[in-house]
Amino acid sequence: MDILNEIISWTNKNSGFLSLILFVATIIYGWTSGLISSLIKKPKLKVRFIPKMSFYSFYYTGEKWFNEQLNEEFELHKTGFVVYMSIANVGNKATSIDKISLGYYKNNLKKSHSKKDMEWINQMHPADDFGIELSNGEEILVPNLRVRNRNFVNSSDSYITVGSSLVGIAYFEQFKAWGNLNPKEFEEGRIKVIIRVKDTYGLTYDFDTILKHISIEDARKHNPHFGNVEELTIK
Repeated sequence: MDILNEIISWTNKNSGFLSLILFVATIIYGWTSGLISSLIKKPKLKVRFIPKMSFYSFYYTGEKWFNEQLNEEFELHKTGFVVYMSIANVGNKATSIDKISLGYYKNNLKKSHSKKDMEWINQMHPADDFGIELSNGEEILVPNLRVRNRNFVNSSDSYITVGSSLVGIAYFEQFKAWGNLNPKEFEEGRIKVIIRVKDTYGLTYDFDTILKHISIEDARKHNPHFGNVEELTIK
């Protein structure tokens, strides 16, 4: 009985200290249970790739360039990339897409898979709309991500609210190159690329995907200006 009275007396005298302990314990529990993280609003992007309009095309331009240092003439080539994807915001804060880039491995003998060894190019305006031809001869136009289509009023809108997504294509075109600056195939007609999405908060998200190779003739069936944006934009 005396022990119980002493406990009660000590508790009454140290109620403030006990409240502090309970407060700290509550904070620790909230942190471990994810309560605090849920209170910190932050966007989080997730990408789903759509193979129907995801491909690349490597081709020679027909031009040649003489390298004086190597005393050798090289054929110039170009590569264009198209990635059809859905970008969803699965976080708890709205955001906007600021930049989309594509990274690929050069066609050399290196076996490194480091992102530092990748060539990076930024999304370009495709100069014309991409389309998918149907069996009946009609065509379905595909919206662009971040850049405006002629046939889609809101195609340049990059704002993604919580729980929503944007669906469209991102087009990438390499400038005229020579040597081993074309993409390295990991198997015949297939390359591995990384799509990097940067939002307006400066957060970056990397997503791996595989692109199939198609001929430049087939690529221009989807867009007549495929691979020619460099020439169209140079004055």
